Amino acid sequence: MTQPAHADSTRLQRRLLLEWLGLTLALSLLLIALSVWGRLPVVRDINQQAYDLSMQLTPRPIADRDIVLITIDDASIEALGHWPWRRSIHAALLPRLNQARAVVMDLILADPRPDYPQDDPLLARAMAAHGRVVLPEVLDPEGRHLIRPLPVLAQAAAATGRIDTQAAPDGRVRAVTLWRTNHQGERLPHLSVALAQAAGLQTAAEQAARLQADTPSYLQFTDPAHSFVRYPYAAVLNGDIPAAEFQNRIVLIGAWASGLGDQLPTAMGSGLTAGVEILADSIQNLKHSQWIRITPAWITILISLCVLWLACLGLRRLSPRWGLAGTLAALLGFLFADAWLMYQAGLWIPPAGLLAGVLLAYPLWSWRIQEASLQQIDRELERLQIQPRPGLAPTTQWVGPNTLPARAARLQLAVSHLKAAAQDQRDTLGFISHDMRSPQNAILATIELRRQAPDQWPEAGTLSHIEQQAHATLQLVDNFVQLARAESMPLQKHPCILNDLVQDCCDRRWSQAAQRRITLTFTPCTQQDPIVLDQQLVHRAIGNLIDNAILYSLEGGEIQCSIDRNASSWCVHVQDAGPGIAADQIHYLFTRFWRAAGDSSKPAGSGLGLAFVQTVAQRHGGRASCVSEPGRGSRFSIYLPDAA
Repeated sequence: MTQPAHADSTRLQRRLLLEWLGLTLALSLLLIALSVWGRLPVVRDINQQAYDLSMQLTPRPIADRDIVLITIDDASIEALGHWPWRRSIHAALLPRLNQARAVVMDLILADPRPDYPQDDPLLARAMAAHGRVVLPEVLDPEGRHLIRPLPVLAQAAAATGRIDTQAAPDGRVRAVTLWRTNHQGERLPHLSVALAQAAGLQTAAEQAARLQADTPSYLQFTDPAHSFVRYPYAAVLNGDIPAAEFQNRIVLIGAWASGLGDQLPTAMGSGLTAGVEILADSIQNLKHSQWIRITPAWITILISLCVLWLACLGLRRLSPRWGLAGTLAALLGFLFADAWLMYQAGLWIPPAGLLAGVLLAYPLWSWRIQEASLQQIDRELERLQIQPRPGLAPTTQWVGPNTLPARAARLQLAVSHLKAAAQDQRDTLGFISHDMRSPQNAILATIELRRQAPDQWPEAGTLSHIEQQAHATLQLVDNFVQLARAESMPLQKHPCILNDLVQDCCDRRWSQAAQRRITLTFTPCTQQDPIVLDQQLVHRAIGNLIDNAILYSLEGGEIQCSIDRNASSWCVHVQDAGPGIAADQIHYLFTRFWRAAGDSSKPAGSGLGLAFVQTVAQRHGGRASCVSEPGRGSRFSIYLPDAA
């Protein structure tokens, strides 16, 4: 590798490293910001969706068999009458639950029943006789108003606790707040905490007491296929369920019928869950310490940064295809690990910041590496200044948008030029090593023979042979130089009459044709309009065609030169009387250094004359062609557009 190329490569690698560092830093800052500002609506929504997905895809714990639900279902309402029932019915139910460890009546009993004034004292006496009945109270979202049970019932209850459920902005229940502070600064326990105290769950009550107020505790919902034991209210009231079924169990009484309105969506899916079942999940989570713990912001940031940096490192080290696969693998791996941690350890990492960082990493890195690479290619193309073969557009004159397809087309064009240049180099080396050396070797061989046998090689013959070989060398060099000039030199265009130009070419070669008794005729065009072209190059190109016609035509034959004019171009034709050219060779006639197989008695050309003709025609925006049949001669034509 040359020093400039090595420097360019080093410069590109340095830029890509800086681009990678900048991208990684920017994505890291974005991740940190999203992790710190987790309350932003879009961040919160992403985290909630990821949380629900992890909850739904991982196995759920089986419901505690010591927690029993007595449900106010449709069958019970049909049996006992429309809702709300008289409170004397609840009073009649409690004696059947005397063996229960504790009873939670998930019913709001805050309003008196004037139509049945004796029912409230009756229920209070039943609650006092049981001694382990817990009643709910409701605290409004602002913490200013607390709806308590009737005083007579509150005094008879073993404890009271809040059942206010604060759903997320999307309406789903994912957590409960075990302690809330009202406007007076009092800590009010959740109903599950009050139950733990009444039921003698000392460890659970102590753990709950250490929690900070107004902090959500995320629920580990139970497996719907293995949910809590449920008994219809009417069946228990009628004695269909033995009292022993409730021995030492926690009993929850609550609404289950769809018409009662106590149903809420949760993280478990699109269905609704009864409030009493959410309460049962809260009690189980508190009893067995099954809460889902959300990692602190600094731990979330640290873990997410490690995954993000790993993904960015893979993008730098891997190919685009494997980089994309690695990025997706890192993202899916993190989400799988997050769900696994929720299931095994009750730990969950909010992924919104990492999702944003990783999903942006691949397109941003692809954009930056593509832009840097393409800019490097642009600089290289400008620096190379590739001079194309005639007929190919120059890379330095590309016109169009600087889009990726346009740049790709320009790069493909440059590659075509480089391939053509490489082929030209190989052809030139072959030409120099063979065609240019052959006359020189012949001269050296003649001199050596003259030196060894002067009698057999008279001086006049030797000099004549040397002169012939020297002229052949000069002719080769001249053809090569003229072709190179035709390909690269600017055209010197001037108006001229094409009839006069072709007539001059014929006049200069009349004596050469006469030596072989060949008739050289010219039929001019009837139109005399001038055409703008490089007279020297076009004159030489037409002369090459006439020279070839004289060389390959049979003695006594006729060469016909003519000019035609159509709507957009001039056409110069040279028809010879030669042996013709096979159809499979016509395609290669105008290729550099190519020689047609023909009569061995004819001198071999350099293979540059017709290439020169094609080059001149293409430099003027036209083309050269040949029509030939073996035994019927060949017709060579040069087409020059009016606006040449």
